[in-house]
Amino acid sequence: MSHNDRRNFIKASAVGAAALAALPLDKSRSLAALRTTSLPAARDTVRARPVPLDNVRLTGGPLLKAQQSAANYLLALNPDRMMAFYSVRAGLPQNAEPYAGWVGPGKNLTGHIAGHHLSGVSLMYLATGDKRFKDRADYLVRELDEVQRKNGDGYLSALEKGREVWAEVSSGNIRPAAFDLNGLWSPWYTLHKTYAGLRDAYRYTGNRTALDVERRFAEWAKHTLDPLSEAQFQKMLGTEHGGMNEILVDLWVDTGDTRWLDLSRRFEHHAFTDALKRHQDNLPGKHGNCQIPKLIGSAVRYEHTGDADDLVAASFFFDRVAQHHTYASGGHGLDEYFGFPDQLSHRVDGRTCETCNVYNMLKLSRKLFSFRPDPLYADFHERSLFNHALASFDPDGVRMSYMVPVGRAVQQEYQDMQTDFTCCVGTGMENHALHGDGIFYESDDTVWVNIFAPATAELSNGAKIAMDSSFPDGDTARLTITKSGKPFTLAIRRPAWAGDGFAVKVNGETVAVPTLASMRVGGAGGRDVGLDEMLSSYFRVERTWKSGDVVDISLPKTLRLEPTADDKTVAAIMHGPIVLVGDLAPRRDERGTPHVEAPMLVVDKPVDQWVVRSGENFRATGAGRLISSPSAAGADVALSPFYRTHGRTYGLYFDVVTPAEFDARVAARANTAERQRKLEAASLAFVQPGDAGVEKSANYVSEPADRPTPRIGGRASRGGLGWFAYDLAIDPNVDMAVVVTYFNDLGLPSTGNFDILADGNSIGHYAPNRSASGFWNETYHVPLSVARGKSKITVRFQAATGGRIVPVYGVRTVREKDL
Repeated sequence: MSHNDRRNFIKASAVGAAALAALPLDKSRSLAALRTTSLPAARDTVRARPVPLDNVRLTGGPLLKAQQSAANYLLALNPDRMMAFYSVRAGLPQNAEPYAGWVGPGKNLTGHIAGHHLSGVSLMYLATGDKRFKDRADYLVRELDEVQRKNGDGYLSALEKGREVWAEVSSGNIRPAAFDLNGLWSPWYTLHKTYAGLRDAYRYTGNRTALDVERRFAEWAKHTLDPLSEAQFQKMLGTEHGGMNEILVDLWVDTGDTRWLDLSRRFEHHAFTDALKRHQDNLPGKHGNCQIPKLIGSAVRYEHTGDADDLVAASFFFDRVAQHHTYASGGHGLDEYFGFPDQLSHRVDGRTCETCNVYNMLKLSRKLFSFRPDPLYADFHERSLFNHALASFDPDGVRMSYMVPVGRAVQQEYQDMQTDFTCCVGTGMENHALHGDGIFYESDDTVWVNIFAPATAELSNGAKIAMDSSFPDGDTARLTITKSGKPFTLAIRRPAWAGDGFAVKVNGETVAVPTLASMRVGGAGGRDVGLDEMLSSYFRVERTWKSGDVVDISLPKTLRLEPTADDKTVAAIMHGPIVLVGDLAPRRDERGTPHVEAPMLVVDKPVDQWVVRSGENFRATGAGRLISSPSAAGADVALSPFYRTHGRTYGLYFDVVTPAEFDARVAARANTAERQRKLEAASLAFVQPGDAGVEKSANYVSEPADRPTPRIGGRASRGGLGWFAYDLAIDPNVDMAVVVTYFNDLGLPSTGNFDILADGNSIGHYAPNRSASGFWNETYHVPLSVARGKSKITVRFQAATGGRIVPVYGVRTVREKDL
């Protein structure tokens, strides 16, 4: 579907706000959802209940626009194409050609999209009341039921060779890797999406068959896994397995069968979670989205069992991610992995911030708030929602982003939502149905207002609230009691970013709000703290509410810089909780680093003196300077809220320096250029991996032949399994060396295990340089015995058995004496 086709699709089939407004619902269908807080433990652990999604309706703003576009997309998909491989694996005829991408044939995640889609339409039914989504859910459940009955033993999967692999696993033959289990790509992760879809169809559309299918599927899993010892089970969990622990707790809640709680505990990945229970940050080098679902499962299990270990693990994990590993946008991770805590300055460029991670962190934040109504969780929810989540989905172009980078000159990594079907397209099917989740929470005597967005809510105490808000662009919100009920306290989140400008009026009368200074802990003599160190809180209004009561809230957004913890010159520009990004150029291509030089912001004044409004957007006046043109005068840099950057090349983090610091960087760049000039003068040959013409002239050969060329910092690379080689010129009369350029991602696992060979002779084994940042060179001496009498040598990168070649960004031969 072309970009214009997508726009026409949205215009032609837009589900307007009226169509997605509150519709009459059969409340009995929500009984399954209500059971999630009916167990005794849940009544003790849940202090703030999110107002059920079927009692909340978005009424305007960018959240509603994203929800409407996602709703149309869900209905435009063909469920028979998602089900094709389920039918084939069961020996049934397929009703349509299968989709391609990650759900196509081969070693892939075949089947995961059907599960995501079932969850997506079930949640969208809850969020909108539109019966078309229930009809779609019912259809998918019928198809899954038919496949399962044909299989005969509860099995329900679209994976090729799935039967054979599960038989091996059940026998104790377990061969795990991070994303591979006995030759299948993350099979439990894939099956988890089917389980989750069935759970959601039961809980949110009232489809009883979905629960029956889920239960039979769980019985197959239990039968398959029962023969495993604890050690074998834990070995299996070394492969990504999604939120299987969560699903099994939920199945226990929905059926009352304790077998599923017991199996959930077997899915506890002790190699990861035990350290969290000791308050040890073991995140560096871990794949982000492999971990978050495990802790969602811990949180859900705590909700229903009250097991403190689960709460400690989940809450400590959240605190470390949110406060020590998260970028200004609310996303985290580089190339999908965590780095070291509070060391982000060298990790802002490249493929940062996978959207699945933010989807799952939002789920975890909302769950943890229900246990402890701390505004920290609501602050994270707000930041991630209005920055990453909205920036990840282009509602006009109907494009979902796998990565939503935060670098100096980057662009969204869009997926074709009709062909790619990646993990982030899958979570994107669910994410935008959930925008109303967590706006309001309630208890027997309190209603919390966490997110400022146009919405209505029907409360369990009989009252109804309508919120009108100009947020995220504006600075106000109005709450109107449209129906009175039992008395309650209205707890309005007072975000720290609003400073002392936060104000409240009830029926036109100003209510006294304490200053932030008066709320500071420490007493006289305590140091002054900046806005970033202030804590959000709740301002409580206690009264007997009557229909027609109005609460006006002023939320002035302050401008500030938010630097990385390890380098104060690497900073994002914040307007309240909204990231302002530099609008640098049109989007260049569908993927890869755009060829745009990022401006530095050269300033010696507070940010509110050089960032000014420009219509709906902003500009950094006279602050932008290019290090490649150091003598040029400072230029204005256009700034926009992050969520309005679709189709653009943008910069989220900037180098914000003083004039003296800029001059020092110009001088350092000159020194680097001189070293590079000297290296190039010493070079006899150079190959840039990924440059087809240069590689052809160097007789590039690879096994496997199809080796990708990922990019970072404007340069392509070769790496991975097997081997690849180039023929490079040498001078046989002098000492020669091979210089290889690598890139160091601080905190990423050092997975390199390979040799560098010259004409079959090892000249070095890869060793990581843990002190380097960014691109770095390693020199490997070529013995004269290898070079003698030759005009060229074959330089080969050879992975060890079970090892990998780290990305190689350049290979050259040099005269050692000239270095």
